[in-house]
Amino acid sequence: MPFTVFAVKAKQKVALNAADRVVIAVTAPVEKLIVAAVHVGQDAWHDYVALGSVREENFRLRRELVREKAQTTAFAETKAENDRLRNLLEYTDKQGPLRSLVAPVVAVGASPHSHVLRIARGSEEGVHRGMPVVAPDGVVGTIALTTAHYADVQLIVSPTSAVPALNERTRARATVKGTGDQARCKLEYGQRTEEWHDGDLVRTAGTIGFFPQGLPIGRLVNVTKKPTGMFISAEVLPAVDFARLDEVIVVLGPQDAAGNALVNASSVGTAQ
Repeated sequence: MPFTVFAVKAKQKVALNAADRVVIAVTAPVEKLIVAAVHVGQDAWHDYVALGSVREENFRLRRELVREKAQTTAFAETKAENDRLRNLLEYTDKQGPLRSLVAPVVAVGASPHSHVLRIARGSEEGVHRGMPVVAPDGVVGTIALTTAHYADVQLIVSPTSAVPALNERTRARATVKGTGDQARCKLEYGQRTEEWHDGDLVRTAGTIGFFPQGLPIGRLVNVTKKPTGMFISAEVLPAVDFARLDEVIVVLGPQDAAGNALVNASSVGTAQ
């Protein structure tokens, strides 16, 4: 049929006879459909190729976006770490003659009632049982167990923890005891004849063998003066968010003129 159509159309300047006109009339619609189908196929192919290019471009842009986000996240993490370390260094510089060691936190108990965290410093780095552990925000706990390069820290919220404390506002003394709950401690032996108010900041009293003086422990809440008895009832919200610690500071002890730590023998435990 295509040859017949071509032969008919090839006749130029020649009058078409009845047979030619019949052939043209019959084949023209078919030819039109064929041409249209070819155009549709070409358009579809071009669209497919274009779509493939667009899809590839989208993939490329997504890869670049993911890479940029990763770089941004890494930069933010590095900046945050640098800020934390800067704060730690500034804090240790303010502690005067105390010798300290920055320790990364490698594990924190998942339970809200957990009262132990693990640090990547141990007896080989001079860390021993009983040493105070602090952070720029305040008191963390004391070293409970040590190995060569790791140590477990008993938090101040532990039921076996007791920290001599004083009210920053009134200088009244008491003891902050752990409750086993990471969210709060309790105040014990606070004289009811002294002033104790919700919101008062409680700091370390600096008793020999305990934490250095003046470190934040937490703020008082639910202060209640009982009708009878010598002491008030109150809770203490820790100044430190233990679940968000990345690094802590181990107080190795006072140092001599040469910068060497003077460790109290009573605070030195056997590595376990």
